[in-house]
Amino acid sequence: MQLAMELANSLFSPFFITLFLGFFIALLTLLGRARSSGAHKSDRQVAPLPPGPPKLPLIGNIHQLAGGNPHRTLGRLARTHGPLILLRLGQVDLVVATSVEAVEEIIKRHDVNFSSRPTDLTYVNMLAYDGLSVAMAVYGGYWQQMRKVYVTEMLNSRRIKSFATIRKDVFRKFTAEVAGRASAQTPFNFGKTVMSMTNAMMVRTAFGERCKQQTKFLHLVKEATGLVSSFAVADMYPSLKFLDTLTGLKPKLERTRGRLDKLFDEIIAQRQETRDDVPEEEDLLLDVLLRLRDQGDLEFPITTDSIKAVVVEIFAGGTETSSTTIDWAMSEMMKNPETMEKAQREIREAMRGKSKLEESDISNFNYLKLVIKETLRLHPPGPLLLPRLCTDTCEVLGYRVPAGARVLINVFALGRDEAYWGSDAESFKPERFESGSVDFRGANFEFLPFGVGRRICPGINFGLLTVETALAHLLFHFDWKLPKGMKTEDLDMTEISGASAPRKTPLMVLADVAVPLP
Repeated sequence: MQLAMELANSLFSPFFITLFLGFFIALLTLLGRARSSGAHKSDRQVAPLPPGPPKLPLIGNIHQLAGGNPHRTLGRLARTHGPLILLRLGQVDLVVATSVEAVEEIIKRHDVNFSSRPTDLTYVNMLAYDGLSVAMAVYGGYWQQMRKVYVTEMLNSRRIKSFATIRKDVFRKFTAEVAGRASAQTPFNFGKTVMSMTNAMMVRTAFGERCKQQTKFLHLVKEATGLVSSFAVADMYPSLKFLDTLTGLKPKLERTRGRLDKLFDEIIAQRQETRDDVPEEEDLLLDVLLRLRDQGDLEFPITTDSIKAVVVEIFAGGTETSSTTIDWAMSEMMKNPETMEKAQREIREAMRGKSKLEESDISNFNYLKLVIKETLRLHPPGPLLLPRLCTDTCEVLGYRVPAGARVLINVFALGRDEAYWGSDAESFKPERFESGSVDFRGANFEFLPFGVGRRICPGINFGLLTVETALAHLLFHFDWKLPKGMKTEDLDMTEISGASAPRKTPLMVLADVAVPLP
């Protein structure tokens, strides 16, 4: 569920349509309240519902999340109402966890109960191919099988290593592009340049270099992810799904899905014609999925729709998250020049006069790893982890979480909580990770940029390698500065709402070549 509800100012926006639905859903709401009231009376003897802000009739707390960044709004509400809060979004209960203790109970005590995903979300049914993606699949046999495919077939260490030639070529072109901009000495949009690189990386590893449809495919994926952030009335009022047709969202999703289907069919057909000629070490992600589909020996057969869902997921989750992390890391180093100087000094000293940076050199850049950790703490690529579904009513922190409630973990707020990070929690300070006692692989609940528990991201190593290698090249070969006349205090460090919370304003930079490219 995306809480990034950018509501239009038009009277005919989805938000205002929702507000005017009172007449049509009043009876439904009253009946629902009567039923839940009877249930609450008996349940109160066990535990109360979590606290939360006051609700308005019919819309509940929708108005409190409209117009801002939901992860920040929910963090403020948690400071007022507590580490586990309950909101009502239309007809839907939303429980938000914002403390280590709350996350620990959810993950350790009730992990299976909170391991599934909502099945009634508009984009899940449309762009995730009815929940066939790994991220949004219902917890069960299919999900377990496909996650195993990720871990053992698609993104295992051998497969990631096999993409070294692709990464080498993509980074060569990337640094050459930056060097060209350095020669021109004109400011350029750093985030846009990095996004182009991560797109190229993903296209090459998924489809190969000769994919004719890559430009059109990337455009469609961008369009699809934009629609995911749209306000879907039916996500808040599941009994009124027809309203997504009236607002025009469902027809847009259907058109985008139809165009994606057609393009996928072309890409798959093209790849099937040529994949037998591709050497084994260049086995692509699409090849893996096609091979597993054609073998037909899995308990849950991989269909063409399964392949489409997984590939869309890889692009939607793998390109923007990596590019956003690189963008925020450079932004923070531009804001804190002493950090950039320290990172560059470490890299250039470790290289000892070498002009060609290899992936094997990354292990020597310890401070760079601290910079990335601190970037992930302050700017997690998923500030609100994907929604979990409470399968059966249970207790968390002494409160009753009702069955059917959607549950969010506010990673953004956890990463900035002074209770865990000290009075300088809002400051960029990579040195805080020098002890090495806190990591992002799910054991430390105050630091969960890649998720936690059974639903932790299976592509951590793949994405992290891209981020580390890109930043290492940028810091090794180039010196960086802001456009003429701009000071570090002028940098806008606010983010926009959305799946990866990118920068609100583009980072414009100037580059100078410090170490010539090989």
